[in-house]
Amino acid sequence: MSEENVEIVRRAFEAVNARLEFPRELFHPDCELDLTDSGGPVLQGIGAAQETMREYWETFDAFQYEIEEVIHADEEHVVVSVRDGGRMKGSGAEVWTRFFDVVTLRQDKIVRLSAHLDRSRALEAAGLSE
Repeated sequence: MSEENVEIVRRAFEAVNARLEFPRELFHPDCELDLTDSGGPVLQGIGAAQETMREYWETFDAFQYEIEEVIHADEEHVVVSVRDGGRMKGSGAEVWTRFFDVVTLRQDKIVRLSAHLDRSRALEAAGLSE
C-alpha cells in the first residue's frame, strides 16, 4: 500500500502541472485542503479547493510544482517537499516557494492535504519526527 500511495501522490502533482486542476480521479469529492499553516483557510470539497488554488495558479504565466522529496509516513500519510511557483504574470519575475505537504489517502483517494511552511511541522502532522 505504501508504494501505491506514493505513486498516487506523484500522479496528482504531475496532473496539476499538466492541466492546473486537481485530478478528480485521485481526489475524494469531499477532500479537505488545509492551508492554515500558511495563513489560508481550510477548504472542504474538491470544488472549493480547485477554485481557491486556481486563483493562485493563475497569478503565474508558467506555474510549476517541483517535487523535491517524498516520504512515506504510514499507511495513510505521505509527506511531500515541493517547490512551487514560476514566472509571474505581467512582470516576468520568477517567484518560488517551498512547501511541505502532508497528504492523507484512503482507498486510493486523497482525502486531505495540509500545506506547511516548515518541514518539522509537516513531519509532526504526519506522526513523524526528524
